[in-house]
Amino acid sequence: MWVAWLSLAGPALAQMAIEPFSAPVDAGKAADAGAASGAMAIDSFEPVADPPDAGTSPAAPVVEAFSTKDTSPTARVYGWAWGHGAVDTTFDSERGAPMAENVAEGRLKALLGVDVKLNPHLRLVLEGRAQVRVVTQRDFDRAKGFYEAMLGDAFVDLYTSKVDLRVGNQRIPLGANPALAPADALNPRDLRESLISGEVEDTLLPVFAIRAQGDLGKVTWLAAYAPFFTPHRYFVFGQDEALLQPGLGPAFDNTRVDPSVEDYLQDRVLETQRPPPFAGDVALRVVRHGRVKLGASWVWMNEKLPRVVVDPELQQLMAAQARGEPADPALAASVLNRFQAGEDLYVGNYKRTHLFSLEGSALLGPGQLDVDVTFTPRQTYFDLDFTPLDKAALTWVLGYSQASDSPLLYTVGYLGMAVFDVKAQEQLFLIEPATAVGAARTAFFHLLLATVGYGFFDKKLEVTLRVGLDPIQWSLALGPRVSWEAFTGFKVFAGAEFFVGQLWTPFGYFGRNDKVLAGVRYDLW
Repeated sequence: MWVAWLSLAGPALAQMAIEPFSAPVDAGKAADAGAASGAMAIDSFEPVADPPDAGTSPAAPVVEAFSTKDTSPTARVYGWAWGHGAVDTTFDSERGAPMAENVAEGRLKALLGVDVKLNPHLRLVLEGRAQVRVVTQRDFDRAKGFYEAMLGDAFVDLYTSKVDLRVGNQRIPLGANPALAPADALNPRDLRESLISGEVEDTLLPVFAIRAQGDLGKVTWLAAYAPFFTPHRYFVFGQDEALLQPGLGPAFDNTRVDPSVEDYLQDRVLETQRPPPFAGDVALRVVRHGRVKLGASWVWMNEKLPRVVVDPELQQLMAAQARGEPADPALAASVLNRFQAGEDLYVGNYKRTHLFSLEGSALLGPGQLDVDVTFTPRQTYFDLDFTPLDKAALTWVLGYSQASDSPLLYTVGYLGMAVFDVKAQEQLFLIEPATAVGAARTAFFHLLLATVGYGFFDKKLEVTLRVGLDPIQWSLALGPRVSWEAFTGFKVFAGAEFFVGQLWTPFGYFGRNDKVLAGVRYDLW
């Protein structure tokens, strides 16, 4: 991955929004895609009876048994609209500087969907999404904006007494922890969302897939196949959440790209090749239900961020240009001759990898404890000069989240990572400090994430704080927020985002993006 921690921790922070629960929650994430979107539940099926020892289990089997009590078609329309404005707390970048920060932004997003139960065997869900985003640098330099429409959940469910089959655009949850599970990699992520104030439904992107699931006694199984490749959505430069931040300004001059087209280039600028059709992603998962829910999964997938390789001679020319130095004539001639000869001097493609995972969850006191462990024999990391490094890695996650209705809202998570066989001269970008260089080693990375809040006046007023901490390099992210439900479905909110740490630390890397923001959300139906 381009920034390994970003693809794990960034979406995790965005997903750690909390809603109160009135009953124990399945940390494996209920199979119904409507759980995230607000789509209605299927009410013409009765849940399979719990096994005798599952009375306190955190999850019941996900397959629903056939019932004929209601055969008439029903439909539900749902949707929401959300918008905010934000301003940086300080204007750090000089006017006209390459890779200068954006200091103000406005965003508007909307979702509209319909959930139709045609008969007891057949269900249809269809969603459309749209967003508008405008930003500007200081003194209204390089003001720009874009409009984007996309398909959300769009699938057909076929229910039988033994197996559920779903075909279409969907989200396929894997792992126990609802926010941090490293096994949950089949769906691409929208890394353009804020690390701190993003919401769950905005981060996970539906992908076209065929999914089957069913029960064998106390064991639930799932098999999924996504035939067409869909990468993460990301900004490379020119936005607060971009992979290349303003601190790298001297290394990349984006002022040569007109702002009117800058954001439309982002999705393809790092790529030279995508995986062929039907060489897609595959996932298998089995979960045994009981007082302690235990499971295992296997994912064979294409990485969702490109593996970028730049020829050393071309890299030298680019570095000299970034420093404002004249190009070496012999080096420039060599690069030109090799380019004209058809050599590949730049490659951005997507490698395949395996994820082998174990998971477990159980109710513990007023909350639910989740454990995930994932091993991958090959994953892409990057050195400080953005040279790709292929490494085996082990990732583990511990999470504890609210599982009962209470004015106190909370979820706490710990993510650890061990990256094996790091060479003495290598330093993993944003994952380990410079002091780690000098000896062959296993690199360790630790991240603490938490959201704590309290609901006042029957939860109409909610005060929350999201926190991310890297305890090794001491970088910190804070996201305080206050929201008020003025009337049913309509909320106003205000908050802030703060990043603390040195430039080459996980959260300090985004240190020029401190901001205050305010906005509204309205659930239409």
